[in-house]
Amino acid sequence: MEKSIVIIGSSSIHTIRYINGICSHIDKIIFITNKHIENTHTHLFNDNVTVYYLNFKLSSLTTKYKIAKILKKHNCQIAHIHQANSYAYHAIKGIKASHLSCKIILTTWGSDILLLPQKGLIFKSMVKYNLKHADSITAGSLYMANQIKQLAPQIKNIHTINFGVDNFPDAIDLSHKENIILSNRLHKPLYNINKIIIAFSELIKQAKFVDYQLIIAGSGVDTEKLLKLVEQLNLGASVKFIGMVEYTALQTWYKKAKLFISIPSSDSASLSSLEAMSFGCYPILSNLPANVEYIIDGVNGTICQNINNLSQNMANALDLIDDNIEYTKVAQFNYELVRKKAIFTKNIKKFIELY
Repeated sequence: MEKSIVIIGSSSIHTIRYINGICSHIDKIIFITNKHIENTHTHLFNDNVTVYYLNFKLSSLTTKYKIAKILKKHNCQIAHIHQANSYAYHAIKGIKASHLSCKIILTTWGSDILLLPQKGLIFKSMVKYNLKHADSITAGSLYMANQIKQLAPQIKNIHTINFGVDNFPDAIDLSHKENIILSNRLHKPLYNINKIIIAFSELIKQAKFVDYQLIIAGSGVDTEKLLKLVEQLNLGASVKFIGMVEYTALQTWYKKAKLFISIPSSDSASLSSLEAMSFGCYPILSNLPANVEYIIDGVNGTICQNINNLSQNMANALDLIDDNIEYTKVAQFNYELVRKKAIFTKNIKKFIELY
């Protein structure tokens, strides 16, 4: 019997990677998303993937009926929804409108659980509604799973699974490392990229760090502000913006960078942090519960307890990195940690078992 599922979620690279990961295990995949995907991504889809584009704004009154029509057209029996926000709300309403007996798997991403419920009663009620109507829920960290339980105590079927690292390196190789510090989170207030730039400007005032370069990948609403900040601080060629890059290009930067910094105000287990760790980057991460599930402060990375001390955290980390024996120990420890807990091909199988 042909196995078909519907994936409902944003056109994020993470969703696209997930779909590509399950293509060989599923006969037919229907992907319902919010906006047209750039051609650089569409060629990655196999012939067994059909894509639909709908309006997922919470205010849309017709989305649920369009979803129901698509579900009935393809006789979908399994729905895998990504993010417990308006994607899940419209998807669940659409499933109900279709009158199909459809199993619902809901994968939470982070801000949908950690931040959205705090924006007001309407959003909190929506998230709780979405959680309540899912047959299975996945969370990227134990902390996320606990937060889900706080929102919906009656929920029992929660699975802790993250997407995991794709193209995991065969071995740790620190010979390609350069004096590079890497940041690749989105340019939004949540991710505190401005704080990284300010801390870096303080760091390179010390003679021993003057030749370090800060590479900033990604883009977002704050990009222009960040470019102006770099100009105001007279950082010149010491800071380089590389924009949104393909994963193969990003891997090259992981291989080169000695230090990786990710200090969002809220987050689940960060895929980019795990990727960086797998390539031997020493991580400096914000003091969040999901991060301490992977990092022991001062042992295999640095937990930034106070963002105002980030420059000192960076200096201390680079001093450790200068000790090649200690740096190799940390890099190897993190490599094995990711290999055991966060490999894409292994974790994809855990998701498929839920179908």
